[in-house]
Amino acid sequence: MSRKRRHAPALAETVTAPPPAEPAVGDDLLGGPSPAGREEFADDTGRRWRKVRGPLHARLARRLVDRAGEFVIGEGGGERFRHVAPGDRLPAWQAVKDRLDSELTPSYRAFEFRSADGTTLLYIEESC
Repeated sequence: MSRKRRHAPALAETVTAPPPAEPAVGDDLLGGPSPAGREEFADDTGRRWRKVRGPLHARLARRLVDRAGEFVIGEGGGERFRHVAPGDRLPAWQAVKDRLDSELTPSYRAFEFRSADGTTLLYIEESC
């Protein structure tokens, strides 16, 4: 049984093909605008993060509130990053913990990411 060869585009097809679409802001890596749905993403400062695990259970997320090098809340499904300063972490956690993985609106999900230099990021994404 013979196998059909795949059609290789001719030079004319390649030259006249439209250019690939420019990625939207926050879409620099596969998975769409939400960092929660990606294996890697670049934040608004340009730092690249790779997902370690998530969604996280509330107990593990609470531990990371204190231990993570960075804490970010992705407001609007990850469209805007709100960097939480070390002194504001506990109040920010208190504001979201009861809505973690809940049916209420807004709800939140927590994820752990790590940068190439080993810094841990606690990323909590808001879903409306």
